[in-house]
Amino acid sequence: MAVNAIRTVIIYVVLMVSLRLMGKRQLGDLQPIELVVTLLISDLAAVPMQEPGTPLLAGLIPIFVLVALELLLSGLMLKWPAFSRAVSGSPIVVVRHGQPLPEAMRKLRLTLDDLSDSLRKQGYFDLRDIDTAIVETGGSVSVYPRPEKRPLQCVDAGRHPHEPLPLPIVEDGQPCDWAMRLCGWDKARLTRTLQKENLSIEQVFMMIADEDGGYTVTRKGEST
Repeated sequence: MAVNAIRTVIIYVVLMVSLRLMGKRQLGDLQPIELVVTLLISDLAAVPMQEPGTPLLAGLIPIFVLVALELLLSGLMLKWPAFSRAVSGSPIVVVRHGQPLPEAMRKLRLTLDDLSDSLRKQGYFDLRDIDTAIVETGGSVSVYPRPEKRPLQCVDAGRHPHEPLPLPIVEDGQPCDWAMRLCGWDKARLTRTLQKENLSIEQVFMMIADEDGGYTVTRKGEST
């Protein structure tokens, strides 16, 4: 009995350390690759806890391998955004200017009931209150409400009734095609804009733009 208790404590400590190594996203909005690793680790951890005959090391080694694999893939995704998009996909717009987009919903196999349920949980019961809704790569729905439906803030006294949606069209030197399409930008316009700033796309850490033509650029190595 004491041996089982000690084994359980050891595995508990190992799992806590593993989750800390994998980062805070493991505790919140999981990406597909992170969800798979988390499920596998929980399954593997149950074996040495429930079966005293299983050597403890035999149960810990697969957990260490999965953690190492997740850290390796996370590093690759950070270094190469294209690899990240191939593994996790890209955000998909499902509501635009208060109208659901059937093609996008079919691509996600998302029903109107599923969409309405997600929006109601955020306090939106009428699609007409929403400017844009985006299904993120982790499956959550982000909502950008119409200006008149947003919470009142101090800056609202001078705010124009039309507020364009700002989106990241460049991330770590790589263009974000889905965001550019939504903002009405293309690669030719992006290239011309960066040339005005005397920048190449490889020098850009993040560029945020909107459909009205506004943009902000953060260079790599630039302090904020």
